[in-house]
Amino acid sequence: MVNSSLAYEILLYINSFYFGLFATCELGTLILKSVLIGVKYDDVEKNRTRLGQDYGVLVALFIIEAARLFLGRKGSLSERDIPVMFSVLLTVPSIVGVLYLLIWQVVVLRIEYIWCTLMLTLQLLEFMFASIFIVTMCRGPSYD
Repeated sequence: MVNSSLAYEILLYINSFYFGLFATCELGTLILKSVLIGVKYDDVEKNRTRLGQDYGVLVALFIIEAARLFLGRKGSLSERDIPVMFSVLLTVPSIVGVLYLLIWQVVVLRIEYIWCTLMLTLQLLEFMFASIFIVTMCRGPSYD
């Protein structure tokens, strides 16, 4: 049987480093897009409004993902199910934020497809192992 606590902790550890890389790269590409948006596209005002929306989603994603990782690590290390449950609940808006960056941005670069797909994969794996961890924590003790 797989030790879901260990697998979940390893995924959180990996994602804590990947999230820093993801946040830096996404912020850099969004700044690049906002600088080049007036040069490349016709409807500049509409695209600037959507870029403001993209910045808002990105900042919200950074806050939600940081809180999710903090709660997940705290709950996993102390083997408590309540912080992990909140971490699982925060996974849903985090996945929606990454899907926004993947699908509904003004311009989506090919490299962003790779970054966002890897982020979604990590989040879905964490969701799966966190769910298993919660189920095993909520069960009564076994005296086998």
